[in-house]
Amino acid sequence: MGFADVIPGVSGGTMALITGIYEELILALESFKPAIALDLLRGRLKECYNGLKRVNYGFLVPLGLGIGIALLVGSQFVRYLLEHFPPYTYAFFFGLILASAGLLYYEVPKVDLSSVITSIIGAVAGFLIIGVSSGSFGHGLPVILAAGAIAISAMILPGISGAFILLVLGQYEYLLDSVGKLPSTLPTILVFVLGAGVGIVAFSRILSFALDRWRSETLGFLIGLMVGALRKPFEVLVESPSNPAIEFEWALQEVFLVIAFGVFGVILVIGLGFFRLKKNRTQNG
Repeated sequence: MGFADVIPGVSGGTMALITGIYEELILALESFKPAIALDLLRGRLKECYNGLKRVNYGFLVPLGLGIGIALLVGSQFVRYLLEHFPPYTYAFFFGLILASAGLLYYEVPKVDLSSVITSIIGAVAGFLIIGVSSGSFGHGLPVILAAGAIAISAMILPGISGAFILLVLGQYEYLLDSVGKLPSTLPTILVFVLGAGVGIVAFSRILSFALDRWRSETLGFLIGLMVGALRKPFEVLVESPSNPAIEFEWALQEVFLVIAFGVFGVILVIGLGFFRLKKNRTQNG
C-alpha cells in the first residue's frame, strides 16, 4: 500500500483490496472513534482509555510500519526519477491517471445528467487548481495539514490515489523533497502526519457518506478531477524541451520512450484493475 500511495494514479485502497485486507482495514480505521478525542479534551480519561482499548493495534501497527517504510523508500525513488527523468516520469503519471479515470468510470452505478454535470465541474476544478497550485497555495503548515487530511482520505478508497490529490494541490514534489531532507524538515512531515490522522478520523467518514448517498455524482466529480488534473503532466511534457533546467531533446527516440512510459502506466492500472475484479469475484463466490 505504501509503494502504491507514492505514485499518482495508483490507489493504496486498491492494493488493500487485491491483498484481501480492505474490509479489515476499514473496520480497524472505524475503531478510531471521534469520541476518543472528545473524551480526551474533556478530561474524561477513563472513557478515552476504554475507547483506545478497542482499537485493533495488532493489525494497524504492522500495517502502518509497512506503509511508512515503503513511503520513505518509494518517495526517494520517485524523487530521483522526477529529478533526472521528468518527461518519462510524468508520461508514466499521465498514463496512470488517465487509465485510473477510465476504470473509475465503470464504478459509476448510473450515468445520468447529474453525474455528467459533476464530472464537468470536477474537470474544470482540476484544471484550474493545477494552474494555481504551483504558487497560490504555497507550502505553509496549514496547507500541509489540509493536504494530509484530504490525501489520506483518498488513499484508503479503491481507485482514488492520495498521491494524485497531492499532485492536484501542488504539494506532491514538495513533500517528496521534504522526506529526502529529513530531519531538517521534520516539522513539515509531522504536520502532514497530523493532517492524515485528522483525515482518517473525520474527512474519510464525510467522503464515505458522500459515496453512500450520492455515489454516481461523487465518482463523477472524482473522474472529472482526474481528467482536469492531466494538465500537470501534459504541461511538463510540453515545457520540457524549452526548460533550460532540463537537458532533454525531443529526438525520435525520446518521443518513443515518452509514449512507451505512458502506455506502461495505462497497462499497470488496467492490470491492477483486473486483479481487483478477480479478487472481488473470488470473495463473492
